[in-house]
This record gives sequence, C-alpha cells and structure tokens, in this order.
Amino acid sequence: METNSPPSTCPKTVAIRRNPHRKARPTPSRSVAIQNPTPATILPQISSFPIDEILSIQIPQNPSQHKSSSATSSPSETLKVFLRIKPLIYPKTGYQNSRPSRAKNVWPQNSVKKNAVKDKNVKSKHQEDCITVNDHNSVTLSPPLALQTSKRIKSEVYQGFSYVFSADSSQGEVYEKMVNPLVEDFLKGKSGMLAALGPSGSGKTHTIFGCPREPGMVPIALKRIFKGTTKIRSSESTRSFYLSIFEIYSERGKGEKLLDLLPDGVDLCMQQSTIKGLQEIIISDAAQAESLIARAMLKRATAMTNSNNQSSRSQCIINLRCAANELSRGDGVHANDAVLTIIDLAGAEREKRTGNQGARLLESNFINNTSMVFGLCLRKPLQKHFQNSLLTRYLRDYLEGKKRMTLILTVKSGEEDYLDTSYLLRQASPYMKIKFDNVEDSSNFLCSKRQLPSLSGKDQLKRVKLSGLEACSERNDQIMQKFAKAMWNVLKEYNHKLKVM
Repeated sequence: METNSPPSTCPKTVAIRRNPHRKARPTPSRSVAIQNPTPATILPQISSFPIDEILSIQIPQNPSQHKSSSATSSPSETLKVFLRIKPLIYPKTGYQNSRPSRAKNVWPQNSVKKNAVKDKNVKSKHQEDCITVNDHNSVTLSPPLALQTSKRIKSEVYQGFSYVFSADSSQGEVYEKMVNPLVEDFLKGKSGMLAALGPSGSGKTHTIFGCPREPGMVPIALKRIFKGTTKIRSSESTRSFYLSIFEIYSERGKGEKLLDLLPDGVDLCMQQSTIKGLQEIIISDAAQAESLIARAMLKRATAMTNSNNQSSRSQCIINLRCAANELSRGDGVHANDAVLTIIDLAGAEREKRTGNQGARLLESNFINNTSMVFGLCLRKPLQKHFQNSLLTRYLRDYLEGKKRMTLILTVKSGEEDYLDTSYLLRQASPYMKIKFDNVEDSSNFLCSKRQLPSLSGKDQLKRVKLSGLEACSERNDQIMQKFAKAMWNVLKEYNHKLKVM
C-alpha cells in the first residue's frame, strides 16, 4: 500500500538558462597580425585637417564696396559732438538783450509762480557753477550740496567731446571750430547738417541765430558762403543757392504738422521722407538770406514759460542748397547738388521747472517725445523708430550715417539746472562712440528727396519693383558677408585652440 508522502524539497535549487551564452570566437593576437601584414589589414593614412590653407584664403569682397573703399581710403568717421556752456550772469551784449518782449500768444501764468521765479532768479546770482571744464574734451558735473547729502550723488566726469566751449567763448570761436568745416565741405559739394540739442533756455537759438551784436552760426555761415562766390560771379559756371525754411510743430497735441515759414508759406505734407509743397527761394547775397530768415523767425511758434521768456515750441529746419547753373534749370534737384541743413530743436522741458499747463503741457510732451526719438534713432537706427516722428523720417539719411552731421549740446551751469544738465549729458554720452562707415564723400549722392520729378503710373510701378529687387539683393549680400565673417572668426578660434592643445 502506497502512502502519499510530501515531495522532498531540495535545499539548493539551480536555474538553468534555455539559451546559454555563446562563446566568442578567438581573435588572432595583434602581434601576429602586425608581424604578418596582409594587403587587407593595411589601413590608408588619413591626411590632417587643412586648417592653415583655410585660414590663408581671403574672403572675396563685393566689387562695388571694393571700389568705394579704394576710392575713399579714409577710415570710419566718428560723430562730432560739441558742448557749449551758458554763463550764469549774462553780459550786456549777450542773451538778455537778444530776447524780445513777451509774445501775444502766451499761456497765462499764475502770479504766485511768477514771484517765486523772481525770488529764485535773485538767489541764483550768488549760486555756484555745477559744471567745470577740465580740458577741451571733458567736463566734470558736480551736484549741489543738497543732493550730495540727501541722495548721495557724486561728481561725474564726461569726456570724449570734440571740443568744449566754456562760458566765455565767443560766437566766432564756436563757428571756426564747429561750423567752418561743414561750410568748407558744402562749398566743395558735400552735404552736411548741424543740430542743436539742449534743455529749454540753454542758448540753442542764440547759438544758431544770435543777435545783431553777436551774430550766430547762420549769419556767419551765409557771409562766408557768399564771400567765396563773389570772386567767380562773372564766370559762366557760377553756382546758385536756394533757401527753404519750415518747422515741425504740434497744435494742442493733435499730431505733428509741417509749416512753410517763407513768405506765402502754407501747411505741408510728408510722404515717407519726402516733403511736398515746400518752396525754395533763390538767393543772391547774404543780406537777402538774412532778411528771409528774420521774417521766418517771426512766424515760428514761440511762447513764454517759467524757464524761458521766448521758448521755441517747434523744430526749425533751414536748408541751403547749392546747384550749378548749367544743371539747375527748374527741373528739380540734381545728383551733384549739396545741401547744408541747420536745425534748431526745441529744448526738453520738465513740468516742475516750466510750470506748463493745458496746451503748453501738450506741447512739452511733443517736444520731449521728439527729442527722445531723435536720440533713439541716432543710437539704434531701426525702421520702427524712424516712423515715430516726422523729424527722424526727414533726417533719416543723416541718422543712418549716409551724410555728415555735427551735434552741439548747450547746457546751463547753474545749480538749479543740475538735473537738466545731468540728463542731457547721460543721454548724449553714447553719441561720442558712434562711428559712420558709409559716409558719402562724393557729390553724386542725391542730397534731397523733396523735388523728385513726377512719374507716370507705369514708370512708378517699374521703379518700385526695381527698388525692391535692389533692396533684396543688397540684403542678401549683407547676410552672406556677415555669415562669412562669423565663419572666419570661428575658424580662427579653432586654430588657436588646436595650437594650444
């Protein structure tokens, strides 16, 4: 009889793999293979990377750029920025006598504020200068004692100016060192621009236009231009000069408007960077030009504020065009015309300082916005920035570096003007580092876009298509050149690393 006994458990169990590991094939020893080499075992020698040959290759340049670079061997030009300091106590023949009486279209001001301003002016006679001239290229800005103790503001040194005009500098000295090079280039057929920047009441208009006893840059430049042309007036190839003046203003904050300041001038309109309807008057001597400019200044928008008796409320642009008589026959601007542009920008204002209200406050916003956009386009010339102001759209060729331009900064040296002066110098400190590589030296550049001849519909479409194709090709060339430069730099870095390794 069988008994059911429990299965006996093995103390040690072993798991058996169904697919055992395969044994590796024995490989011949390396020494044997080397001793008995066969044609199959001999490896071809790999050549080294030709880094030296690649680095020795020169990148081909665009032939047009090569021609232009060979024609103009001068290096890149730095933007010229001058600084002029307005004195605290004006001389008898200075700024005070040059200011006319109060205009009719002024904003009514509070009498309490007027008395406060008078008291400040009495105290300001004994105040010290907040700006000190170190040398011809640098200044030191020192804050008042109140700001030093409360906000712990320290003195700052601003350098890199083309020249610094001290408070006792004369109009003739400013012209010789700043405007005379522009005028000489203008007589040689090169365009140029002079723009005056600064806070309200810092002496921009006095520097540009001056007064009967102290003529400004415009009267002195006109005398110099017509003095050089009187000697050759009898020859057949004399030059003709055309004058145009207009302003950009904002009427009660309702957008920007253009106004022709010459006699019988009307409102203007701008399409892209072209001003339509702007009249030009041919001038024969400096007296006629000065008379036209004086009549134009009477039409310019001005008003009285707490910081300036006659504050400019618009951007005034003066254009003087030079054309040869053989080509200037009334059919517009030609390729060899040169234009000298002088701009008197309205000064930036602070509400606490000027006390503006209502329409004057809206004008201050327009002035400050124009100054901000002008500086922004000068530092970063992008398409979206130029569209924010009519002034930057008109001056695009200068801001992009296609034509020469010069800036003059005017500041006040009083302690109460420290904030305005500090803001202007900080904003203008990057200007001294701007370099222009594509400045047109020859006179074959179209200096103005205002009087282009009208084209028919078909010709205009062809012109638009051709300009689009040219823009695309130029864009592609720029992209390829930048890509080649980037690859060149990468190869140089790898070459350095390989040498180090």
